[in-house]
Amino acid sequence: MPTEQLNHWFPLLTDHSPFLFAVLDQQHNYLMVNNRYCELSGLSRDELIGLSDVDTLGKTFYHSMRPFYQRAFNGETLESEVILDDNHHDTSMHFSLSPLRNESDNITHIVLHCVDTSERQILTNAIQEHEKHLQTLNKLMHDGSCIVENDTVVSANDKAALLLGFEHPNDLKGKAFSKLIVDTQQQPVTSAQLASLQQGEGWLCQTSRHCPQPQTLQLSTSPIEMLGAAAQLVILKSYTPARSKQSRVESSIHIDPLTGLLNRHGVSRQLEQLINQQIPLVMLYLDIDNFKNINDSLGHHIGDQVLQEISQRLKRLLPDSAIIGHLSGDEFTILLPDPEHDQQSSLIADQVIALINQPFDLHHFSKHLACSIGMVQYPGDGNDARILLQNADTAMYEAKNRGRNRAVKFSEEMNKEARMQLWLEIELQKALQNNGLEVWYQPKVHARDFSINGAEALVRWNHPVEGYISPAQFIPVAERSGLIEQLGQVVMREVFTTVRYWKTQGLLPGKVAINLSPQQFGNPNLIQFVDKLRKATGVNPNDITFELTESAVMSDGEHTIQMLNAIKKLGFSLSIDDFGTGYSSLSYLARFPLDELKIDRAFIKDIEEIPKQLTLIENIINLGKSLNMSVVAEGVETRQQATLLSNLDCHAIQGFHFYKPLPKNELEATLHKHNHH
Repeated sequence: MPTEQLNHWFPLLTDHSPFLFAVLDQQHNYLMVNNRYCELSGLSRDELIGLSDVDTLGKTFYHSMRPFYQRAFNGETLESEVILDDNHHDTSMHFSLSPLRNESDNITHIVLHCVDTSERQILTNAIQEHEKHLQTLNKLMHDGSCIVENDTVVSANDKAALLLGFEHPNDLKGKAFSKLIVDTQQQPVTSAQLASLQQGEGWLCQTSRHCPQPQTLQLSTSPIEMLGAAAQLVILKSYTPARSKQSRVESSIHIDPLTGLLNRHGVSRQLEQLINQQIPLVMLYLDIDNFKNINDSLGHHIGDQVLQEISQRLKRLLPDSAIIGHLSGDEFTILLPDPEHDQQSSLIADQVIALINQPFDLHHFSKHLACSIGMVQYPGDGNDARILLQNADTAMYEAKNRGRNRAVKFSEEMNKEARMQLWLEIELQKALQNNGLEVWYQPKVHARDFSINGAEALVRWNHPVEGYISPAQFIPVAERSGLIEQLGQVVMREVFTTVRYWKTQGLLPGKVAINLSPQQFGNPNLIQFVDKLRKATGVNPNDITFELTESAVMSDGEHTIQMLNAIKKLGFSLSIDDFGTGYSSLSYLARFPLDELKIDRAFIKDIEEIPKQLTLIENIINLGKSLNMSVVAEGVETRQQATLLSNLDCHAIQGFHFYKPLPKNELEATLHKHNHH
């Protein structure tokens, strides 16, 4: 195809693809590339022409691909996969190569189409590992297990074969389950009967005449799905009628071996029985605050001792009628049937909190713990065990949100809020997967002449149905759900690419600030990610400032100094956001390698009404200067505020009086306009 036609058709066919497309010349340099190359490299299409894979995807990628390029220039049409594993990549790429011939039938160029297949590889490996784990678990089980679909045994473990009298699990595959098992009246067990059993409910049955030997078994089932079709997981246990054996079976199903309390299954069963008998009750759902710290710092054996001590304290405190359960990890529940009066649950909750607050003796030192409690009642807050437990759990999380170490009664409003939080989390995950987040920029100005001197990057979410959702709504959800690091990486990647472009165009003076969340800052892998991104985008670290809150840098002194020094070593600047609203100690200003203080808007808004506020701001500016730090005032909304700050010789000002946060293209237009004046 002539080059003119190729120039016309290539962008039309490839620019909206998420995959890499390129036309390479005989020196393996780019003749044409699609937009995906521009997004990855941060370079424009014109800048990429004449470059090679070494400049965009790295030497490792190019050295892996070079033999295939040669084969394509020799006339082969290829399709293959390469796996990259160096300091820049840990991924696999599926590609195809096709030769391009000129009018003389000579190969002058080749076409590359490349797809990142690392996620598929990870999923495949995860599924294979999952299958291995299930096979191992099946072998280790003391009970027989088999999967039954439409009355056909699909799979079984060794123990199931043994209990049913067969030599090997394969001997069971394909057999009709109703021909293997009969009830105590010798009637075949139908699929409908299996389906009617409540999950975990034990049921006596016998092997049929089709099995090699007679055996009485205890059977329980759980509904599952097999490739989208309904099936049953059937658990088989050998049954001995002796009472001691029966009680041991009951214990293993309903009792938590660590604490001797009812487990989640046992609590659910007791709850259902009370509901069936229509007995009014109150349930407390109790979570030990920050229990993970004990396991992490002192070890799980100490954590287990604490859980045992808590269960003993609860037994001593509560009335005989109370039913106590250890649900999992650090979660307990208390059922109070037939409460004497409406206030009993609140009184007992207060007693439980006081009990947990008493110190625990842990290996030569004592530890104070706290707990959060959610409370529900029946009737009123749910008509079955599952709903009551779910609502109590919701109320417990509300207690945590209100500051921990307290009890909160469930209300329907919490359910609405919990559903909203879950919806936001799911939608935010989708937005992160589909590039649905935007980065806006709020310019900062010189305090002297009010000319633009840098900007702060701010994330915005334009939901396809709800429109723009406030960061005040979705940032806390991102922090709670663990999505904040992924969100932060998306913002960082976008800002690095944009800043590099703006600087090459001579558009933006000063630095662009990126906010780091405490979770991001607490992760040691942050440094490696920033360094890789810096190299990949080609951004100059001198053009970027990372902003941290006081609470983030004060949480762990040693880790903080290491992280701050590592960021500085890469060439980036550091700023303290919301200065003056967190820790009163100023010693960290001398200890930490900081470049900038941002005076919180709380000081600025009263600057005109409260004279002392002005003195305070002047002292902060002088403090910053004496420590060779620049000072930025944020939240400036009036001309009067701006003039006062300018007279105080503040370095920079940020706020709605000058600029609101702007989408990238609007800020670009503003910068172009200013540059032409």
